[in-house]
Amino acid sequence: MPILPADSPAPGDDAESVGGGIKATVGVAFVLLSALAFGSTPAFASLAFTSHISGLSLVAFRCLIAAGVLWGLSRVVRESALGLGTGARLFALGALLFGPQMALYFAAVHRLDTSITVAVVYIYPAIVAALTAVRLRRFPPLIEMLLLVLALVGVGVIALVDGGAARSTVGLLLAVSTAVIFALYVIASDVVVRDAPPIAAASLVLAGAGVSASIMARASGQLELPQNGTAWLFLSLHGLILAPIGVASYYAGLKRLGATRASIVDTSQPAIAAVIGVVALGERLTSVQILGMIAIVIAVIGLPVAAAARARRRTEPARGPDVPSVCLN
Repeated sequence: MPILPADSPAPGDDAESVGGGIKATVGVAFVLLSALAFGSTPAFASLAFTSHISGLSLVAFRCLIAAGVLWGLSRVVRESALGLGTGARLFALGALLFGPQMALYFAAVHRLDTSITVAVVYIYPAIVAALTAVRLRRFPPLIEMLLLVLALVGVGVIALVDGGAARSTVGLLLAVSTAVIFALYVIASDVVVRDAPPIAAASLVLAGAGVSASIMARASGQLELPQNGTAWLFLSLHGLILAPIGVASYYAGLKRLGATRASIVDTSQPAIAAVIGVVALGERLTSVQILGMIAIVIAVIGLPVAAAARARRRTEPARGPDVPSVCLN
């Protein structure tokens, strides 16, 4: 599989084509669907914890169930086969990055409000943008940098107003660690997933994450099956719906947007998580936090608009000096 740099155009995808704006819009839709699934995850994880499921067991079983669901779906839709090398890299991506960051993420949810946990984790787009700029020795377009700043301001407002993130230093450190590892995962995914069918790719990444989480849970004595019907219900929700939709949709969006742009759109997740936290868990948002959510929404909407405008500018033919037109009747 050819290895392409993050945020470079995929083969056959000329960034200057008229279809660039449409492709970006479709990519945004996929990442927003992923954000909806993953934005729901911490609230439903908190509810699962009340049913006495350990964090590592939840990570392990949700990933293994989701991997099986997506692998079956990839066969139904007849995705192209994966090579052995690509499959091994995808499995390693899940085992070494996706699984550990998810374990840290759920550990942070234990200690912080769900909205605050997700918001702190979403410093990761800044890390992605910085690492991508260093790697490619170029910066994203100015408009994308401005959108990123706006989104991160919204994230910071949601996370830090009223000192919310300071309530648990350990929780804050876990959330920051999750952000760093997740940024590395996104950049690695942009390379590994570039030429892979998204559903099969998501299946193998989740399988790797499930295996690594099972090993960690077994080693720490936390590997256990759900003990009651409510716990099984929440595990099924995670494994059959949230994880498959979240990972597969993200990869479909990532293939169309690249790492930096996908991470900008994904900053909608704190706003989604905050709303779900209010509805499902009774968490409270201040008026300032609501303004932060609005900033995130504006940033997300601005991305496909900017991409479409850039595509139009690049495809317009060069215009010479204005010449009065003559109408022949």
